[in-house]
Amino acid sequence: MLNELRDLSRSLIASGIEITDWHPNFDKCPKGGTACFIYLNESGDIKNIALPEPDFDVTTIRKWEKANGCSFPAFNVPSLFIPNDDEVSKEINQVKKSLQKGQPVDSAKINELIDNCSMNWNENTLSKINLCLTRAVREVEEQLGDIPIKYSSIQKLFERAKNLDTKSFHQKLKLQIMQRYSESMKLSLLDMLFQTGTSARKFQAICDIDDWSAIGASYPANHPVVQKWLNDRFMHFSDTRRMAVDIEKDAFNDSAVGWEEKLPSVRMSILGNVILRAMNSESPCQKRYGMIDAFSFPVGANARREMKGSLEWLSDETRKKKTWIDLTKKVENATILFAYPTQKPETEPELAGLMGGIEEAAADPDGATFSAIASRVTQTLRGISTGASDNEVRIFVLAKRPGDARTKVIVSRRYTAEHTIISAEQWQAGCRNIPNIKIRQFEDKMPVWKDCLIPFPAEIVWCLNTAWRRQGTYAKRVHGFSIDDALNLLLDEGNEVKRFSRRAIDAIVRNCASLLLAIGQGNTRFSVFKMNKKYEKQSLLLPSILGLLLYKNGIEKGGFMNSPAYLVGRFLGIADDLHLKYCQHVRKGSIPPQLVGNALMPTALETPEKALSMLSQRILPYQAWAKTLSGDEKDIGLVKYFLKQIGEISNQLKEAGLSPTCSDTDKAQMLLGYLSRSENN
Repeated sequence: MLNELRDLSRSLIASGIEITDWHPNFDKCPKGGTACFIYLNESGDIKNIALPEPDFDVTTIRKWEKANGCSFPAFNVPSLFIPNDDEVSKEINQVKKSLQKGQPVDSAKINELIDNCSMNWNENTLSKINLCLTRAVREVEEQLGDIPIKYSSIQKLFERAKNLDTKSFHQKLKLQIMQRYSESMKLSLLDMLFQTGTSARKFQAICDIDDWSAIGASYPANHPVVQKWLNDRFMHFSDTRRMAVDIEKDAFNDSAVGWEEKLPSVRMSILGNVILRAMNSESPCQKRYGMIDAFSFPVGANARREMKGSLEWLSDETRKKKTWIDLTKKVENATILFAYPTQKPETEPELAGLMGGIEEAAADPDGATFSAIASRVTQTLRGISTGASDNEVRIFVLAKRPGDARTKVIVSRRYTAEHTIISAEQWQAGCRNIPNIKIRQFEDKMPVWKDCLIPFPAEIVWCLNTAWRRQGTYAKRVHGFSIDDALNLLLDEGNEVKRFSRRAIDAIVRNCASLLLAIGQGNTRFSVFKMNKKYEKQSLLLPSILGLLLYKNGIEKGGFMNSPAYLVGRFLGIADDLHLKYCQHVRKGSIPPQLVGNALMPTALETPEKALSMLSQRILPYQAWAKTLSGDEKDIGLVKYFLKQIGEISNQLKEAGLSPTCSDTDKAQMLLGYLSRSENN
């Protein structure tokens, strides 16, 4: 293929077509989606916005993007708002359909919809925008040198972008969009305003200035001529760096002595030999631009010694559970999570253990729970000046994929100590967001009732990536959730967490419902549902995970324990209890493989009305028997209690009404209702 491409290039040159060798970090804006020009004034405020013409090719605009998502003058931002519920989402879609049909929708309606939405930008979004306006701008500026007057529009754009207030950007952009909408009802403006559907919608914000001629420039900042000049400067800068052999300062502004040597490696028990940074000298794309080995990122001997020593210290065996923990069993691939506070306390907290859990819990099971570790960690963090802005908890995860010798950073996060403390407290509150649920398990070969456990984030990944088949008797490993997802659930908030929680609830309902139903029936029979010991802990974790996911979606047990879905699950659970007593008394202990409520739960999870209708017929013999039970008959008090509960729940369901179908959150509540136990049984 190379020969063919060579012939092609020569033909183009012979035809007088200029071939531009574009810098690899100066790339085209992606085609498709919504794009918007944002014009900045001297103070960095949004002066106005403009939508490109329908036939405009956005790929003619180039942006500097050295790191993914950190680009300029164009960068992606999410839609400004997200609907608070499905009804609002339907209204927004209806408005879009109206506009598509040419039917006008006034601004008052749009403002009404905005009032029923939440801000779709979180702190992470604002941080990324800020990086685009600072780091990306700085990377470009340092390569340009003196800028000729005719290209001065780009210099002016840099100055104004750096003055832009990221925190007010959302509000000012909203005002500009609404002003533009009042002038012209464009569908693309609605796409910029509202996030609908399950996939995250983003639009391209292209920064520019509209007064470029007034400052003496010959072209706007995003003009092809300006972009060609920028590219020439980028290429020249790369050539200069490639040819330079005497470097005084390295990439960290430290002594560059020894920069040309290969970076060292650290030997770890889990990951093996970890090279601090590996570059393939044979890679053509690196060789072409002189970005081979140390040339790509010069690091002096002093800096590399410090980095190697730091990683060795952090990963020392004596600091296991404190600064690092092995996640391999939970996430399948060789993975280590590191976590540490930027201010070293007298007693090192078990930060890594808080994220990943502690396997070696046999000697001290109570001290190895999430709550116990969280208590010790938060106490330590509170003791190191949590109010200080520079006091952070930093987390990163190293992983090595099977068949890949390279070790990659797959997660990198930082939070204030105070935020970490609050997150740990909220996590526990969420996991306790369940009714009274106890699980029958063996302990020292004796069946006992056990309380549900609060999961560690890594255990969330383990549970979500396990699918139960064959009525909960067979566990299959699946994929879809990462440790980054779990850390996001623990440490972040907002719409992104809500969306993840809903996705996780769907996974549990789809993959774990059969296991939970099997466990529930075992509980009713006062027997232990036998499962692979490797996965036994999941039965104690899954109810808590459901409670946590509901909590993250704003659904708390004080409310959902009166919801129709929960009551249906509770109803079917009590039906099982009554059926069991009937079999013990009337059938002399002959109990069928499935009790009546358990048999109807799969139907109830899809169509609760149908399940209750079927139950109303099947339960009649057991109710009739229960009403005749009297005297000193064994279990009479308990049977009468079941009858009373069935009557009360029936009345509650009549008043509340049933939806013809169940959402995933409804199904989660129904499963919790089925597993719940009263103090009487």
